Amino acid sequence: MIRRASDLQFRSSTSVGGELGAGEVVQIGAEVGIEERYVRQALAEVEAASLIPDAPADEGLARRIVGPAIVSTSRVVPGSPADVEANLESYLREEELLRQVRSRPGGSLWEPGTGLVSQMRRAMDVGGRRYTLAKSRNLQVSVEALESGWSLVTLTADVGNMRAERLGGWFAGMGLGGAAGGFGLFMATGGGVLPLLGGLAIVSGFTAIATVSARADMRKVRQRMELALQGLLDRLERGENLRSAEEPWHRKLLR
Repeated sequence: MIRRASDLQFRSSTSVGGELGAGEVVQIGAEVGIEERYVRQALAEVEAASLIPDAPADEGLARRIVGPAIVSTSRVVPGSPADVEANLESYLREEELLRQVRSRPGGSLWEPGTGLVSQMRRAMDVGGRRYTLAKSRNLQVSVEALESGWSLVTLTADVGNMRAERLGGWFAGMGLGGAAGGFGLFMATGGGVLPLLGGLAIVSGFTAIATVSARADMRKVRQRMELALQGLLDRLERGENLRSAEEPWHRKLLR
């Protein structure tokens, strides 16, 4: 009802002009029984729509064959950018075993930690954490200030390393399967043009099968990564402290 009335006012020739300020929107929300917290969150989400950074470019043969390698998701969360960044950085470093390779105002770039302890913890995976984020090539974190007390967080994971593995399997499967099938058919029929055409058909068939398989596998990779990113944003949205209260097992061993 409020939106419709506002629309009519803006279309009217007698409109006073201009947009409603944040205070006016909060006041209108209060008049219809909406708590200020939720009104301000809605204002922050509207503002966030224009601040979401563009995803990194991802073009080329690998994308056409296996699929995209960029997984990105955004969420409006409570807290100042400084507090949200500190919470995220502590979690990524201590819980996901990532290392910061670049830092700038409002953003940072992370890669899997290469230290011996980090590699041991990921390999042993005590507690079944999976360390999904550490399987990516890198993770970009962007935190933008919004309405007072709110921040826009954008997490962008590059899983190009895992796509390269699937692409290698695609080439291997296509080459070996096609060559074996074509050679077998050629030998069975004693050579000639028709066997060669049959071999080409077999190669095409293996190519199609390998492509479908590689794309399906890569789709699962992106889904697992997106689930991990969304889960992290869910916790930020609830205002949780991301760090575990329990002391890591490797520190207990070193005491």
